[in-house]
Amino acid sequence: MKKILRLIPMIVLILGLVIVPVRARGFDFGDFSGDSDFGGGGWDSGGSDWGSSWDDDDDYSYSGHHSSGSSSGSDIEAFIFVIIFLVIIVGPSLLKSGKKSGKSTNNGPYIQPTSTASLKSVASYSGVDPSFSPTEFKEKLANLYVRFQNDWQAKNISELRPYMSDAMFAQMDRQLDTYRQRFETNHIDRIAVLGVELLGWKQENGYDIMIAKLNTRIVDYVMDDRTGKVIRGSNTKEKFMTYEWTMARTTGVVTSRSTGTTSQTCPYCGAHVDINHSTVCEYCLSVLTTDTFDWVVTNIRALSQQTR
Repeated sequence: MKKILRLIPMIVLILGLVIVPVRARGFDFGDFSGDSDFGGGGWDSGGSDWGSSWDDDDDYSYSGHHSSGSSSGSDIEAFIFVIIFLVIIVGPSLLKSGKKSGKSTNNGPYIQPTSTASLKSVASYSGVDPSFSPTEFKEKLANLYVRFQNDWQAKNISELRPYMSDAMFAQMDRQLDTYRQRFETNHIDRIAVLGVELLGWKQENGYDIMIAKLNTRIVDYVMDDRTGKVIRGSNTKEKFMTYEWTMARTTGVVTSRSTGTTSQTCPYCGAHVDINHSTVCEYCLSVLTTDTFDWVVTNIRALSQQTR
């Protein structure tokens, strides 16, 4: 009888999935946007302390993929996968005694979700890093956002490896591999960063953590590489997205007043490397990330989406 009672939550979950269709897999870098809007109130330009905008139209041009019409719907394969996962994985775990053991490992900074109430003011960060420029940092994040979207569309994010934690990169590449296997391309057009706001910072587990909010505009849809048809999203409607980015850098590292490259010593073999131009040390072939020298993205959270 007790075993049957333990199965009730799983049965309720399965029934809920049957009754409520599974939402289609998201789009844009990391699959954060989707068919349905979420969040409240829409984008408010007054919420950002950055007045300029970055647009990829000057640096990137997309042609030959503007097909008419759009389509959206539930992802049947995802639905089946969830059902199988619940039955095979969750079911037996619910029948166990409840004892749990083990721990997760991560080759990079693990940052707990942050409440903005626990953050220090951005202005106070100058006491830790006198050369830190909020303006330059926001510009860096805006440019990085555009790079993320364009490399995601190209289905090759290897050049972004230095700018993400190990866990973040592995997760993004796994998600992108789904598009490769299905012969699908997630097109992100008319990319513009409308505002960047630094919410604050803190120190945790040997890292400096900076939280930022990005307001962006994209046209976001998925096409079948073989037919050229839009299978999800819309190639005409604009999405106004708000994200929360978590950035991390080893505590003690300060901003280098350079010309855009980060020339450092490889922590594995001591060789002189330019980490902005290579993700692998050419001497010992170690994979390099910038968290030892500079900021990396450890987490991205979508706060809202408004389609117009």
